[in-house]
Amino acid sequence: MTTHRPHAPAPVAGPPHPPMVGLDEEEPAEDWRPRAGRRTFRAKLGAGCRGMKHAFRGDSSFFAHAYRGTMIALSAAMLGVGPTAWCLLTMSAALVFVAEFAHSAVDALARTLGDPEAPGLVAAGEIATAGVLVAVTSFAAVSIAVLTIKVGEMLGWWS
Repeated sequence: MTTHRPHAPAPVAGPPHPPMVGLDEEEPAEDWRPRAGRRTFRAKLGAGCRGMKHAFRGDSSFFAHAYRGTMIALSAAMLGVGPTAWCLLTMSAALVFVAEFAHSAVDALARTLGDPEAPGLVAAGEIATAGVLVAVTSFAAVSIAVLTIKVGEMLGWWS
């Protein structure tokens, strides 16, 4: 019976490669051949869309973030912010959604693993919540800065 280390890739059939020895390694480095049975782009896209559906249906925070983001986007459009400001707003809004997806994934895993009130799972949920808090705070700061600068330009504060 062969034992595999948890971080080692599964063995792949194919021609043997010569061992690669690093400068300060005593044993050969891991083989870097692609895994067999990888998913196609279409399968990954489908899994991502199903994941978004689960997250949006399972957590009302997504609606709240989408609503606030839409209001900020409408304000930015009415004020006529420039391309750089749009990039900042879009990237910071995307960061909020990525943090919410991670938070939803941690919550789903906690419910699946058993007692979601177990100390380790509570800590994991709180860490994911902290990530959402950082992302939302960053989005608020970027939004306030972008909109304030644009209103200041329109009112002649910066001239």
